[in-house]
Amino acid sequence: MNRFHRYALFVVCVGSLSAPLMLAQETPAPAPTAPPAAQAARPGQPRGPRPNPTNIKVLPKDITGDDVVKLMHQYEGDLGVECAFCHARNPETKRNDFASDANPVKEKARVMIKMTADLNTKYLAQLSDRMSTDPVTCGTCHRGSAMPEIFVPKQREMNHPPSATSPAPHAPTN
Repeated sequence: MNRFHRYALFVVCVGSLSAPLMLAQETPAPAPTAPPAAQAARPGQPRGPRPNPTNIKVLPKDITGDDVVKLMHQYEGDLGVECAFCHARNPETKRNDFASDANPVKEKARVMIKMTADLNTKYLAQLSDRMSTDPVTCGTCHRGSAMPEIFVPKQREMNHPPSATSPAPHAPTN
């Protein structure tokens, strides 16, 4: 073996043995950090928790940003609407301004949220023989429509004499 080949073999062997040691001792360079908006925009990247909401008036004060988003998506489905139905748009950014109270529908929504909470806690809680434990939600009445249809009961036929199993009609008392 000539001198050149011996030297090349020596370099390859030493290089292959020392490379793992050198790599293990090097500190990795810090990854460049992108601003939070850019991180959220990259698909496939995990997202951190959303910031806590502001201007909360009827929801629990300690509700997290993630929980607000889940709840708002439920309202969207219950009413068949999108965010801009209740939230005002910022004219400069053309985005929803979730903290703003400029849209009067938002105040109506707050009243309705209080109403469903009262129905569940004050009234339905008093019924010991309730058939369902499901809570009243916006969807209970709205059923996916922002303007629910007015309920009109079906007409009953009164020609038939009452059967033995049906209760007698109540006569008005004067």
